[in-house]
Amino acid sequence: MATTATTSTATTGKSSVTLSLHPLVIMNIAEHHTRVRVQTSQVKPVYGALLGKIKGRHVELCNTFEFKLVHDSTPATTTTTTTSNVTIDMDFLTKKLELIRQVHPDLDFTGWYTVESKDWNPSTMSSFYAQLCSLNESPLLLRLDPVGVSNELPIHVYETIVDLGTKIDFIEIPYTLITEEAERIGIDHVARYSVTDGTSDTSIVSDQIAIQYNAIRLLYQRMLILLEYVRAVKQGQLERNDDLLREIGSLCQRLPIINTDDNNNQMFREDFDIQQSDVALLALLACCTQEISTLNDYLNKFQVVHDKQQHSSGPGGSFGYGGGGRRMVRGSGYFPASFV
Repeated sequence: MATTATTSTATTGKSSVTLSLHPLVIMNIAEHHTRVRVQTSQVKPVYGALLGKIKGRHVELCNTFEFKLVHDSTPATTTTTTTSNVTIDMDFLTKKLELIRQVHPDLDFTGWYTVESKDWNPSTMSSFYAQLCSLNESPLLLRLDPVGVSNELPIHVYETIVDLGTKIDFIEIPYTLITEEAERIGIDHVARYSVTDGTSDTSIVSDQIAIQYNAIRLLYQRMLILLEYVRAVKQGQLERNDDLLREIGSLCQRLPIINTDDNNNQMFREDFDIQQSDVALLALLACCTQEISTLNDYLNKFQVVHDKQQHSSGPGGSFGYGGGGRRMVRGSGYFPASFV
């Protein structure tokens, strides 16, 4: 629905929704702000879309992507953050959302984000609401404060409520952080946190993986020694020691067995096949997505060429029967006039 708002205010009150926030959203917004600041050497506001899962009155923010903006001729300065001269490219936004829904059908457009300080002006966000309310009647606004100093995250989320179609209230709502395993690993690597000192450039995850790798390598080397001993006993090069052979056999029984001629671990094989199928399916999905995108670009270019050729061939159509085309005799090929 289209809404014309004249005033906007930011208040703190009881919200009608509950919110969960993934760290990936914060990382994407911070990366967007830092990249624009480094590229332009200016402090410019950045904006983008919020993607999430809506289940009743609960919203889970999962991901983001940047808006494609259309600016007017007014030059931007390093001190102003006015957004009244900014228009969102709705065609790009609609197409982007359609492509995302094809890959992630459970993700919906839930609102937009911006990077503003604590003295931000809520009235500047009314133009964004007027453009985005057709996609979501009550979009959320996530504001990241780049200069705020606090023990809490500089993230503020607002629910937009329209009062009689003339006033937009931005009500700040609380949120809870939820993480997945991949996000925890990524955050740990980004933070470069170390329990030994603050100058280390390796994360806890890297240290743990290195410890596990060294342990597995040491176990593998010891198993090779035992294997050489068993081969030497079998070939008669060393004297047989039954006690030692029983300990080796007990050790082999405790080790996870993949597939051998004597023992077939069916549970491991089933889990391995499932993981292998999942990885292959993801790789196939990525290839299919890339091929579909290439085919779509080809069809768009072909349509442009076809329309131009049809327009240049006159009333006779694009097959050369009008004044602009050329008809060949039987046995020869046809070439449009534009290619001859």
